Amino acid sequence: MARPGTLTWAEGEIPFGPDARTLCVNDQMGYVCEEEAVREEISRGDFSTLVRMARDGEKWGSRVFNVQLMHPLLDEGDLFLPVMETLLEQTKCALAFDTRDPQLLDRALQAYPYKAMCNCVNGELANLQTFLPVIARHGGAVGTALVDEQGIPQTVAERLKVGRRIVDAVESHGISRKDLILDGVCLPLAVAPDGMMTTLETLRAFREELGVPTLLGVSNAGYMMPNPRVIDLAVFVSAVTWGLDVAMIDPMTPRLDWLGRAADLVAGRDDYAREYLHYYRSSTQAGGEKDG
Repeated sequence: MARPGTLTWAEGEIPFGPDARTLCVNDQMGYVCEEEAVREEISRGDFSTLVRMARDGEKWGSRVFNVQLMHPLLDEGDLFLPVMETLLEQTKCALAFDTRDPQLLDRALQAYPYKAMCNCVNGELANLQTFLPVIARHGGAVGTALVDEQGIPQTVAERLKVGRRIVDAVESHGISRKDLILDGVCLPLAVAPDGMMTTLETLRAFREELGVPTLLGVSNAGYMMPNPRVIDLAVFVSAVTWGLDVAMIDPMTPRLDWLGRAADLVAGRDDYAREYLHYYRSSTQAGGEKDG
């Protein structure tokens, strides 16, 4: 049985939460499935683009890859398990599962030999009643989207209310609070340019008042803006200092490897700068830039 507050993979445990370094999850599968050529490739059973994306993320330190095949022109039911099995065989990534089909999630967790992050849960009562028994049965970690029957809560107080509902439901199914990763809501700044302080305050409130790990879909931040990955990076670095534990983000975001480690150091999540200095030494030995 894996410890609460960890995922597992072939090399052991991957910790997440306030006592661990910020965990970056490669969330790019859902985005790349918007490309017609990639969808056609996947539909004929060629998963080479997905494998390459996972391996590229690994090189930059992203050890978790989010499996998301919900595009309406893809047959998610037929493709999900073959994609999972291929990634297991051809990469070293741990996997997260993102689906709205509880039976498919059940099959994936049954076949997956490790503890997965399940990005399937939100604050709607029907969703909680549907997905939490499946995740509890297989011992998964719970990733969330912070919505309820009224949509996305707009204020910190409203987000805390939805968060408490999710916490209560998770614990009622015997899942540790340490295995619940609550979404602080990262809206595109092009849509909600004044919303980021609410997001940051939500992260702090979840940490201090609910005592749970936190999550943001950082890849949303720069959507529809010029140089979107620059905005994503700024949001990521800011959020780490406010209590972000798990970032759904493109691992190829420029400078994420260096600034991610620097943000952990600044936020007190890298004791004695061990990880920062280790990365500096390995990077310079490999001919990388000394100044990041």
